[in-house]
Amino acid sequence: MNSDPRDIPLWMRSTVLACALVVAVVGFVAPWREERASTAVEAVDELDGEWVGRPAPDFELQDLEGQRHTLRDYRGKVIFLNFWASFCEPCRREMPSMERLARQYADRGMVMLAASLDPQKQDASRFLNRFLPNQRSAMEVLWDPSGSVSNRYGTTLIPETYIIDRDGRIVARFVNDYDWTRPEAKQLVEALLR
Repeated sequence: MNSDPRDIPLWMRSTVLACALVVAVVGFVAPWREERASTAVEAVDELDGEWVGRPAPDFELQDLEGQRHTLRDYRGKVIFLNFWASFCEPCRREMPSMERLARQYADRGMVMLAASLDPQKQDASRFLNRFLPNQRSAMEVLWDPSGSVSNRYGTTLIPETYIIDRDGRIVARFVNDYDWTRPEAKQLVEALLR
């Protein structure tokens, strides 16, 4: 016996339609997420980084002008968190490529936080003035003189970089200096920005 679809209550037809829509969306989004995750994993591997996948500890640090910043301030952005110091030669080598990456993606949803472990603020300021004379950095330069934030992250050697996704999870960790203009670095950032 065939029943007329009009005999099925409206709430039941709506529920079936909503379920079908959810299945269609999941079917579309799941492969996209897998592709994005696969691209990010490949990039981390190519860069010899470590895949992490844990929540990023929140923090509060001052910038070099004394303004306070928290990790929460940047929620919804891809965050490139780098711990460095002006006395660290690998940090100084890495800084130009970080600046270029920060400039390239600043308007696309990525923020670069460069947390200085220098004991004195003026040491970090002097370095930045020599590095970028008469220019403002595209990076947000923060100050972690006690190393309390870097310790919370598990930093063991500087420079050390943590890539944090839009949901506040640490995606990857990189120890030592990197050339952040390499295609794999851009591949990682772009995969996380999608």
